[in-house]
Amino acid sequence: MDHQAKILIVDDKVENLVTLERVLKDFDVKFVRALNGSEALAKTLKHEFALAVIDVQMPEMDGYETVKLMRENKSTRYLPVIFLS
Repeated sequence: MDHQAKILIVDDKVENLVTLERVLKDFDVKFVRALNGSEALAKTLKHEFALAVIDVQMPEMDGYETVKLMRENKSTRYLPVIFLS
């Protein structure tokens, strides 16, 4: 069973996701990528995360809207979030 901590990283630009992974590479964590808010919400149903790093400016559903919906779910209500802009 995999007990490695997971960080959800959400950004509509793949190059930003790659950069985040490179910056945080020294941490012993697994990164799970999402390209938009809807995909991020779906990932929270499949994984348990230690942290979410979410871009504020995304099309369709921005980072604030994504986190608002995450706060409505019992399993992600208290998930720590870092917003990026």
